[in-house]
Amino acid sequence: MALWKRIEALRAWGYRIESSRRGYALVRDDGLAPADLPPPVRVLSEAGSTMDEARDWGSAGAPSGAAVLALRQSAGRGRGGRRWESPDGGLYLSLVLRSALPAACAGALVLEAARSLLDALATAGIRGVSFRWPNDLVAGPRKLGGILAESFGGLDRPEFYVLGIGLNAAPVEVSGRAAAGLADLAPGLPRRRDLALGLSESLRAWCERPDTDPRRWAGLKPDPRRPARAELWDGRILGIRPRGYTTRGELAREGDGPALAFGECRKMTYEGEEP
Repeated sequence: MALWKRIEALRAWGYRIESSRRGYALVRDDGLAPADLPPPVRVLSEAGSTMDEARDWGSAGAPSGAAVLALRQSAGRGRGGRRWESPDGGLYLSLVLRSALPAACAGALVLEAARSLLDALATAGIRGVSFRWPNDLVAGPRKLGGILAESFGGLDRPEFYVLGIGLNAAPVEVSGRAAAGLADLAPGLPRRRDLALGLSESLRAWCERPDTDPRRWAGLKPDPRRPARAELWDGRILGIRPRGYTTRGELAREGDGPALAFGECRKMTYEGEEP
């Protein structure tokens, strides 16, 4: 294959390569060429949804930690089936994870994913990112990304989970919300390859022996001084004051009321936010 064809192929997979009279120069090494990623990883130039691709792969026997990445999605989704805009440059990752963790504790998997991701971003020099329960990643009041968890199989012991992570590289318009991108937070972005492989390994290992001690997630606690309104699955609105997390990954609250599970809360609005 001619050199220029190889260069164009690499550019198509997200590598930023510039040309001059002196030749070619790799300016940004953040491409996702399939040959550069070890199995079990699948990289797609475009997917409807990496969640659906990972679900199908999991049903066909993909091992725990198997990862699906896409350069862009045409039908990406968030919680509640809401559309997730997925232009070039973002991280669109879904993992197949096998675990003895029951579906009632799926919130613990979401918290562990958030903890692992925030640690990876901090290691890469990205500061100012926090977790907003139940599934948002934010930079101050601006939405940066999200986490989505789906289980398949029995409620007592799912056959597998699919854990999705979406991160904006640049701000993407979100209805009713201010948005942020990783480019707003640091001059150099972490390589998507490194983030994906690191998350795959850390979450695969955690799923083998889940540690659900709430102290692991102490850095993800909402501010207890900031009241919130929770919209529940049945449409009820519940006023709460968050207190931390339970071993199931539920949001504990002040008072005698039961903790809120990840799956029963459709929307959280914290004091000072638009409803």
